[in-house]
Amino acid sequence: MTGPGRLALALIALLGTATTTTAQGPALDRVMRKKLEVSQQILDAVVTNHWADLQARSRDLEDLTNAPAWTVLKSKEYAHYSDTFRAAVRVLRTAAARRDSEKTPQAYIAVTLSCVECHRYLARNRLARE
Repeated sequence: MTGPGRLALALIALLGTATTTTAQGPALDRVMRKKLEVSQQILDAVVTNHWADLQARSRDLEDLTNAPAWTVLKSKEYAHYSDTFRAAVRVLRTAAARRDSEKTPQAYIAVTLSCVECHRYLARNRLARE
């Protein structure tokens, strides 16, 4: 596996360890777990060049951001991270639609990094409140 592939797997592993707090609720936890599941399916599609699956799973990620549980947090910062995630997913979907084997892995990594950055932000805020 190439360097970007290893990085993506490491980021997925990191996402797998990030959980929401009880204050954020079980509904958000379910959405985040589904996001992780779909992200893993996207990695499989990126590695195997399954363009149709990649487009479908990218749409699934976009759909998750429309779930009521996704917007349970009402801060300006969380809205910024959500917008960044949505934009990264759109770039991924566009790269998949174009069957761009160079931009697709980069777009996937951008999606994953946007998740990691948001989870780090949320973790810092939890620590600051405790």
